[in-house]
Amino acid sequence: MLFSIAGTLGRTAIVNKSILPANTNQALAIIRGYDFDTNFLITSLAGNVVKEYIRRNPTVGAQPNLSLEQVGNLLVNTPNAEEQQKIGSFFKQLDETIALHQRKLDLLKEQKKGFLQKMFV
Repeated sequence: MLFSIAGTLGRTAIVNKSILPANTNQALAIIRGYDFDTNFLITSLAGNVVKEYIRRNPTVGAQPNLSLEQVGNLLVNTPNAEEQQKIGSFFKQLDETIALHQRKLDLLKEQKKGFLQKMFV
């Protein structure tokens, strides 16, 4: 898992093993060997507790950043594995539903734009 530690702090991405080995730069922390459900960890890292930690602990410079030590000190509340799986699956499904509706909204906006162009040509 990648965790953004510079610029846009706190963004996450899952690395598909098929693209490994890969290089990163100093703007990313690699989180590996964690004992969490992946979807639960993504949900937790996107949560308000982590956002508040990031807000309170950035290193100020040209752009905000976190050190690897700060990332290592980040505490995530963890229920048992079964509960993690349920929470992670729920929020993954919710995110997928939001993305689907966003795509539908984008298509409707394009359709509206097309109708307006036809009306006023």
